[in-house]
Amino acid sequence: MALLTSFFALNPEVEKFNFLHRNNIEMENVYLEEEILDLKHTYHFTELTSNDKSDLLKSQILDFFNSTDKNIKISSEVLSQCYSFIENLYPSILEQLEIDEVYSTPYGTVIFDWEKDVDNAFSLEIGAKEFGYFIEINGTDAKQVDSLILDLSKNELLQDLSSFLSV
Repeated sequence: MALLTSFFALNPEVEKFNFLHRNNIEMENVYLEEEILDLKHTYHFTELTSNDKSDLLKSQILDFFNSTDKNIKISSEVLSQCYSFIENLYPSILEQLEIDEVYSTPYGTVIFDWEKDVDNAFSLEIGAKEFGYFIEINGTDAKQVDSLILDLSKNELLQDLSSFLSV
């Protein structure tokens, strides 16, 4: 048997197969590593998925609703409006919203702020029946919208928000 084994090792076709098979595995590993590196450079991975972030935001807003502090407490109508707004947000917009930039006011409304820097901000205030927002670009008010109904004007809101974040 030993003679037979050594005979196959000397067979050029068997050696060629072993060499090609071994190199193919190495090449597959290299390609796999390159694909993984390429994915890391191509896509921006976040710690939270949009569903996780959405759930965190809803939980935070529910805390405002359940609060006993009258300066934080919001009504069930505001809670419902905020939930509806969050559910309609594009994942790319949700990704750019920091959780600590969502807060309640003493007026019983909830504010969502997207800030690129000190001079560029989009601020949305949601109330029980209406919402309003303003856009500040380079330190000047670019747009102010007051007293809109969320269900009727959400497309305009989302379009303005997307435009602001894409610039």
